[in-house]
Amino acid sequence: MPPLAKKHLQFAAWPEEDRARWVAAFEPSDVFVDDAQSGAHLAAATKIGLRTAYARYLGFLASDDIEQLRHALGARVDRDSIKSFVNHLRQSCRDTSVASTLYKLRMGLRLMCPASDWSWLNTIAKRIDAHAKPMPPRSQEVTSAQLFALGLQLMAEAENSALVTGRISKYDALTYRDGLIIALLAAVPLRKRTLAALTVNQHLIKIGDDWLLDIPALDTKTRRAMECPIPAVLSGPLDRYLAAFRTAITGASTHPGLWPSAKGHPMGGGAIYDAMRRRTMVGLGLPINLHRFRGAAGSLWSILDPANVLGVKDLLGHTDFGTTERHYMGGRSRLAGRALAKALWSSENNA
Repeated sequence: MPPLAKKHLQFAAWPEEDRARWVAAFEPSDVFVDDAQSGAHLAAATKIGLRTAYARYLGFLASDDIEQLRHALGARVDRDSIKSFVNHLRQSCRDTSVASTLYKLRMGLRLMCPASDWSWLNTIAKRIDAHAKPMPPRSQEVTSAQLFALGLQLMAEAENSALVTGRISKYDALTYRDGLIIALLAAVPLRKRTLAALTVNQHLIKIGDDWLLDIPALDTKTRRAMECPIPAVLSGPLDRYLAAFRTAITGASTHPGLWPSAKGHPMGGGAIYDAMRRRTMVGLGLPINLHRFRGAAGSLWSILDPANVLGVKDLLGHTDFGTTERHYMGGRSRLAGRALAKALWSSENNA
């Protein structure tokens, strides 16, 4: 796990009781008859999110209310301290992010200190979430079709540059890589963790002229295996990427990561996130993060094929349609991927 920023309190600096309770709540142990009753069964990304939220709260206390930090865990989190914490978060976060942090804080506390009643914290989070102002309309305008077109454009620019100079420069290789990621995400909206984990020797399968992503349960948030077809129109670009552009990136031959960085190792989720925001800011005038790729996919499907909108759940890898409906809709994974690809081309050709 990368080191947390200074606004978070490092785990080693947590009060001893908190560290002990965290380990007991989140690490597998024979003490638990059923790990489903603890946090041990949660995905690694979920654990990181819960730990980060709690570390942020402790970091706030360490800098703003050190006396509160000396209390026992059950008494350390009270309404007054949470009110101050919320005001602190609002200095740099939107209310949607504030509510998300409180939801995670409450979930972590329920597992670390199950004898206490934390329902009041959930009530506060819901109230903040309900009154949060939506993002400006402009941020909702980008569609999967626009993102897909941008990805194709970047790859075309890199190929043309290489043809003119007679060689693939580092700049060309990175441009092509980012264009392929954007186009792939527009059609197969993977989560950041899953996208960063992709390798050329484990997750990519070629069947005839087409490519398929075979993602094991270990690399998904929901712990469910996914089988995602890559649109046929991206088969050629992927072939060229693997044969020429990927190998032109320094250090790509030393590891199997599908997305090599210029530093000699695979791109992490944060690096991919930053690259996508930079490319979309230049290409579309908006910094689109990876979460918005998923939202754009769900919105496009709901608009173009409302009769089969339940397929969005499988496309996005959700375990229930409620999550899809709440967070990703504006208007079986293999079938879902094909349907979105068809919708993308329908939208592009009718524009």
